[in-house]
Amino acid sequence: MLRVGRISELGTGENLGYARVFFDDSDFVSGWLPLPSIATKGTKQWIPIEINSQVACLMDDLCEQGGIVMVLWSATDTPPTWASPDTMGVQFKDGTAVYYDASAKELTVNCKKLKITGDVDIIGNVTVSKDVAVVGEVTAKEVTADEEVTAKNKGIKLTAHKHPTPVGPSGTPIP
Repeated sequence: MLRVGRISELGTGENLGYARVFFDDSDFVSGWLPLPSIATKGTKQWIPIEINSQVACLMDDLCEQGGIVMVLWSATDTPPTWASPDTMGVQFKDGTAVYYDASAKELTVNCKKLKITGDVDIIGNVTVSKDVAVVGEVTAKEVTADEEVTAKNKGIKLTAHKHPTPVGPSGTPIP
């Protein structure tokens, strides 16, 4: 039978991935029920669910066996502002969001700090738009690199690049 309730407790340790559900209509708290996921074997998907989230459960007639099949939107818990028929993503309670808009072909990552491990290839234009300092109408931008920066197709290295000056070529930049 289909029952609607609210998450009353989230599992930890051996019960991680499970929750207990409170059913208002019978003033009853379930045993540990598995949380919904779209992948649990080799590929795994994990999205945190919060206590008091409204959920739909499929239960046996005695409510001894069952599972949480989905988390439900409500008048209180509404979709994020970026949600549309063409978007898919996740928004965390701190406001961090990662979502893809298929109609715009645009992936948005809105977070305090983005950490990428491994190689990154960017094919296309890159715009750095963090304002570092404003002097009059000039806005300074900053890009920091721990290693040499090279304009590969031109063979220009940032630390070895020299400009002609009236007194000869400029020297190696001083950090």
